[in-house]
Amino acid sequence: MQQERSSLSQSQIRSPSSTKRSISISRGSAAYPRKRAVTACQVCRARRTKCDQKKPSCSFCESIGAVCNSDPASLSTFDPASIAIIERLDSLERKIDSIPQLSHLHHENGSSKNAHSHHKRPLGNFLPENLDAILKWPIFQHLTLPVTPTPSHCSPAPICSTTQASAISVELHPAACNQWLDDFFRHDHCKNPVLDEQSTRRLVRKVCQEGVGWDSESCLVLLVCANGALARPLLSPSVSTDDEFHSSTPNALFVASLKRLGPTLGSAGVVQAQCLFLAGVFLMSTLRPFDAWRMFLQSLAICQSFTYCDQPDPLSDGRSRSTVEAEGSIYWSAWKSERELRWELGLLDFGDMGLDTPRTFPSCSESYEGDNLRAWYFYLSEISLWRLETAVKNEMRRLVAETPAQVLDALAEIADENVQQVIAWQDSLPPSVSIAEHDLPTGDDGDVLRFVLRGRTTYFHELISWPFIFAVVNDEEDAPRVRQWAARGFAFHLERLSINRPGFYHRHHGTWLMVRSSARSACILLAGAQAPSTSELLPPNWQEAVEATISMLQFWCNDCAELVITVDILNRLFSNVYQQQ
Repeated sequence: MQQERSSLSQSQIRSPSSTKRSISISRGSAAYPRKRAVTACQVCRARRTKCDQKKPSCSFCESIGAVCNSDPASLSTFDPASIAIIERLDSLERKIDSIPQLSHLHHENGSSKNAHSHHKRPLGNFLPENLDAILKWPIFQHLTLPVTPTPSHCSPAPICSTTQASAISVELHPAACNQWLDDFFRHDHCKNPVLDEQSTRRLVRKVCQEGVGWDSESCLVLLVCANGALARPLLSPSVSTDDEFHSSTPNALFVASLKRLGPTLGSAGVVQAQCLFLAGVFLMSTLRPFDAWRMFLQSLAICQSFTYCDQPDPLSDGRSRSTVEAEGSIYWSAWKSERELRWELGLLDFGDMGLDTPRTFPSCSESYEGDNLRAWYFYLSEISLWRLETAVKNEMRRLVAETPAQVLDALAEIADENVQQVIAWQDSLPPSVSIAEHDLPTGDDGDVLRFVLRGRTTYFHELISWPFIFAVVNDEEDAPRVRQWAARGFAFHLERLSINRPGFYHRHHGTWLMVRSSARSACILLAGAQAPSTSELLPPNWQEAVEATISMLQFWCNDCAELVITVDILNRLFSNVYQQQ
């Protein structure tokens, strides 16, 4: 390299007289005769490659369309000591590159790093997020939206209020209890059949005769009565949770049960798990999701001690079928309630441990018939859809991790297949709970099961279409296949609002989740309306569905303070859409 530099023609070396400027004399300059080391343009010097010095542009700059600048005034000069150091470093780099293993590792690390930084995106771009995360989407960043409070921080204080709740008599009247029992099993228990009806009725009669004690059985009876006193048919007016509610019979029964809940937890058994679960059901019905989640989590923790969770065949150790049935039903109910609430509340998870469903389906009694058998058909149908949804979600996670560069193409490949799985699931449902070709509920009490199953399918469709909606709305993806699936996704969200509408004002275990999922779908439709390129993908009549959803949210504002801000946000987004038109 030094010989090459010395062979340069005088025309390539800037003479000291060509540019007049004062140059400070360094120690290096005093020790060595000063020579110019500039032999390449700026681009080639930065790349440390040889420059052919073609004019007006060297070959490399010409090939990439870069500005080739070899103006001597803009190029740095080095004294011989600096040149020696540079040459030494260049020699070391060549030696490292000559080692095959290290050279391969160097290039592999560099390429993988670039691929990772270019393709790695948050998992929320591909899997559904809750309402709070959607409001942080880039499409909304230009709007000044109020911050929604975290749902886990919105449960009004304290659960048990002795000052507001009227004291429950130590004696339960059989006539009132029978009515509460009828309402409980007709409107509430059918969605989560964790109790044996005949055994429960006998237990209630016993507590009515002997009086309410402080044991776990009395706690269970009070919780059954509290949920039964709150239960209503699908289309009947819901009990309010304003000041009048706090002094109502359902709340008084619930407060009395909470006083007995602590003493019952000294042991871990089926009854204790059932008490905690039914406490969670009541809290969900009164729109207290975080408090309900704590109950479901504790119920699930007790279930971990069951033999049902440890053995592939729970009946193999000679235990009674009724015990296995009780363990399986409460375990599944606590598991799915805890999982869906944890996600909607935005709570931290325990890695991948919670992604798999329990191994075994719960089994029902062979003596079940009529409404009890229908409730179990519903229960098993919902669980099978849960398992299917979990499997698809895990498959999508795998594709996101393994094919980051072509992830949308890979997800589109399996989307149609996943839709066919939902259709096959619907076709396999027993006639008593079938939702295929079935009208929306018309007031028949039994239709509440079909109503819940139809609502459950909307989560599956949301999962399948989520990555395409996110890509079109936030990344302005214009691939025809992606836009086609985004349009289907918007239609799915409109369908959810249509399916949920009969239950907009129905109080039950899933009311808060219905409120949140409806608000999420309305928000996604409004996100699509923010830009002309995506508004053309929206289905007809989406505005009317969003307006009806906002009215529903306003109805529940007295029960859930966070909804006041949610209503304000949706109204602002709606106004912004009209201003753009």
